[in-house]
Amino acid sequence: MAKKKNNSKIPLPIVIIICAVLLYASYTSISTLALAIFGDSVMGIVDSYSNRRDDTRAEENRSRTVSKGYSFIAKGKVYRGYVTYLSDEAWPSLDKGETRQERIRYLSFFPYINKPAMLSDFDRLGELGIIYHIFTPIGCLILFLLVTRTGRKGKRKKKGGSKAVAKASTQRQAQIKEKRSNGDMYCQNCGNKLLKEAAFCSNCGVKTPSSADNTCKACGIKLPEDSKFCIGCGKPINLKIAVPMEPMHEDSPVSPQKSSNMVGFSDRYNSPELLAVAQEKRKSSIGCMWIMFILPLIGFPIAGLLMDDFPLGEAIIIGVGTALILLFVNLLALGSSKKPIWEGVVVNKYSNERYQQRDSNETYTEYTVVIKTDAGKKKTIVERRGGGQMYDYLSVGDRVRYHPRFGTYEKYDKSKDRIIYCNVCTRVNPIQNDRCSWCKNLLFK
Repeated sequence: MAKKKNNSKIPLPIVIIICAVLLYASYTSISTLALAIFGDSVMGIVDSYSNRRDDTRAEENRSRTVSKGYSFIAKGKVYRGYVTYLSDEAWPSLDKGETRQERIRYLSFFPYINKPAMLSDFDRLGELGIIYHIFTPIGCLILFLLVTRTGRKGKRKKKGGSKAVAKASTQRQAQIKEKRSNGDMYCQNCGNKLLKEAAFCSNCGVKTPSSADNTCKACGIKLPEDSKFCIGCGKPINLKIAVPMEPMHEDSPVSPQKSSNMVGFSDRYNSPELLAVAQEKRKSSIGCMWIMFILPLIGFPIAGLLMDDFPLGEAIIIGVGTALILLFVNLLALGSSKKPIWEGVVVNKYSNERYQQRDSNETYTEYTVVIKTDAGKKKTIVERRGGGQMYDYLSVGDRVRYHPRFGTYEKYDKSKDRIIYCNVCTRVNPIQNDRCSWCKNLLFK
């Protein structure tokens, strides 16, 4: 019986309708707050008015939907507006040619945004109304992101996705296989998971141990039956532990990062395992970014409502400004993680005593490492109150590589070191470790 195809993609017309509703709701709340804070008021004329009772069981002047048309003059020009809202208001209907006066609020720099003052005045809205208009754009933004994200997922499945998506899919499949099987093979050289019956590692090009009984696990040569020693390398057969393979020399030279004397940059940064870790780290950063963006938008207005000496209008302005600044800083940080890897040489390092006056006077040491990149640019590593880890680890003349995905540095020559820093969690490990003793990720060796 064929499995039913699971299509999680939202149809495009539904996506458009949802986005239009969310944008309208956000516009209504944002314009109301803007009119309450920045709007000017003028006496206008209501020339059309109607209302209907939505709940027949309600009292006469309760549960009404009101429609109102009005006009006003601003900067010598007549502007018109129309609103529909829920209210307990029940004015008498207007006869033909009859008008009624009402105060209108509008933005002086764009009078087309306007509303009756009763709908955009903090005193008339009340605390619950203000909180509603503050939270509505935030909720609409979250729903908008969820809808568009679902749409993008469906599109990626249909088109096959980009290289990054393909890599993520491969990583997920590898993780599933690891959970289901205990007999998987891994490259002895770089730790990459090997495909079934692969002759060479897809990550570093090193020959792989064969699972066949008549193949040498050291050099990969085919052996005669009942052989006890390899006819190619002379090593004993049926070793319990596979001997690491020699890298292939025909197509490419031996990579310096795999030298036994620990000289050279590691290529593990591009392994599927660490790529998956980098992707998870990026997702966590995006989540933290939105939390830091939303908290000021909520916290400052609530403080303005609860604190008598903190005006609500000022609280909203400060909250919005703080949220935008935090969003901008986090977007810059996320953008920098996508920049290409660069290399350079340490040209200088120094430390300075710094003085900072807080509640109590404080003196601390600032450690600086100066790196000149291969492109001729100057980069600095500045450490404050952290003991100067990179300052102690790096020396003038050391060649280093910067990994933007992790925001960490790697030293080229590790042959004289007794420690190695994890490029994922930045914890110190003995140089003998192949994986970090804290986060269990591969070390860049």
